[in-house]
Amino acid sequence: MDVDFVGTGCGVSLSKIIRKRKAVLRNDKKRDDTGQSGTIITILENKEPQVKIVNFMIERINNRITLTSQTRVILMVYGGYKYLELDYEPDLENDIIAWHWVSGEMPIEKLSEALAAESSVGTWTELKTVNMEVFEKLRAKVFRIEKVSENSGFVWLAYPLDHFDVKNILQILASIRGNIYGLAELEALKFLDVRFPRKLQKLFKGPRFGLEGVRNRVGTNVSRRPHIGTIVKPKVGLAPKEWAEVAYNAFIGGVDFVKDDENLVDQEFCRWEDRVNAVLEVIDKVKDETGRTVIYSPNITDRYSRMLERMDSLEEMGWDIAMLDVYMIGYSALLDIVEELHNGGFIIHAHRAGHTAETRGVFGCEYNVFAKIWRLIGVDQLHTGTGVGKMEGSPLIIRGYGKICTKKNIDEALHLYNLGFNWDDTINPLMPVASGGLDAGKVDALIEIYGKDLVIQAGGGIHGHPEGSVSGAKSMRCAVEGVMQGKSSPEKAKECKELKAALDKWGYSDPQEIRKISEMVEENKDKYLKKLFTVGYEAFDISEELQDESKKD
Repeated sequence: MDVDFVGTGCGVSLSKIIRKRKAVLRNDKKRDDTGQSGTIITILENKEPQVKIVNFMIERINNRITLTSQTRVILMVYGGYKYLELDYEPDLENDIIAWHWVSGEMPIEKLSEALAAESSVGTWTELKTVNMEVFEKLRAKVFRIEKVSENSGFVWLAYPLDHFDVKNILQILASIRGNIYGLAELEALKFLDVRFPRKLQKLFKGPRFGLEGVRNRVGTNVSRRPHIGTIVKPKVGLAPKEWAEVAYNAFIGGVDFVKDDENLVDQEFCRWEDRVNAVLEVIDKVKDETGRTVIYSPNITDRYSRMLERMDSLEEMGWDIAMLDVYMIGYSALLDIVEELHNGGFIIHAHRAGHTAETRGVFGCEYNVFAKIWRLIGVDQLHTGTGVGKMEGSPLIIRGYGKICTKKNIDEALHLYNLGFNWDDTINPLMPVASGGLDAGKVDALIEIYGKDLVIQAGGGIHGHPEGSVSGAKSMRCAVEGVMQGKSSPEKAKECKELKAALDKWGYSDPQEIRKISEMVEENKDKYLKKLFTVGYEAFDISEELQDESKKD
């Protein structure tokens, strides 16, 4: 039988063939007469009303794929080299640990070896150029598998640091989350979490100012209250003077921090330099009128040369805070611009726009991976989600992102996709930013999720307030002050009309609900982990599990 497809590799070809024939794949590991490892591929072909079993081989003839019955196929065996080592104890000082959810057309053991080979020293066939001493030293090891089905499961890989150009995060990522996503046999590959050993961390500088540096700048290092931020709305369309006026109203109402949004840089209707100059004038005015120190992060995201130009312009203006769209910039330019900003004494606000192209769905990375990399590279503030606003994410998962930013040591919580992590002393904590669909009625819940070390950033929740931006900012400030006084927002609203108006319009997210689900998950974490390892990543949702538990109560 001829198949109308030009293949680029055995795996891709087989995958296409199977889909074309609408068949079910079964793999039986065998050894042929020559003693070489191989795989006999069997297709179960549905016929009326019987099932016919056809054994076949794949041959490449004039760039066409031909199936011939009763012949051997070698596929995804990676030359017979060994990557499974389930008794291996990872070296936490010298191994990078990667944790994946994997499913596909092969047994999970084969899929896991494919990941290990493709991301380290292997390829799809036996090689004449392999030095086995080098192979043993540099190969990735599959040291744990939690099997969900024959073809799916959770896979842990250990990579020796000797494998990497250790100062080169791009080479590291090209290995551990690069070519593996292109393997045709995969139906899902989610990089759930990563552990970087301290030896590697010491090669990076981390945040220059971080959490404490930002607090010192704003003056909250004693009070330890959360910071209040806003994004001027509408996010695009205002002229520089209009933009600065909205920022002024927010500052006067009690906001600590104003930022450009991710898609505002240097458009014709709001030129970057004009906007920055206008806002810096406002900041001076606020200082004169209130005595408060407030901050602004202008977005300098662009090609590298233009980012440098904008950094130089900020230095000439006497300003030392900048915002970067870190995902959009890419790692190479990000590493360089962060280094330049560090050298210039800048606080770096990191927006994560675009990350969900990888963090949602069954291919890509959980946000854990990005947050660790960006802290390692050295941003001072980082968007991490809300758990209660318009952006996706369970509050307990979001809490985990906050811990990656603020804590030194993080306990393992596999049911929340967290491997556990230990930051080196040289890597400062940074300040997480909760942003997206927020208003004063969500402040109590956010602080329950994160604690007080965060920026609570409301756009529409300030500028959409029934009485305008000043009152919107006051409503946020009242809510935060209420928490610091031990009062809930509904209680505080009795003495703050702006907060009452916000609660009347948008409602109240009760932190007791967050507290309840936190306690429930902690008490039942073993049960949830067992469920995760039984049904798999795609069928497990901690939020849905908690809803089911609540219904039982």
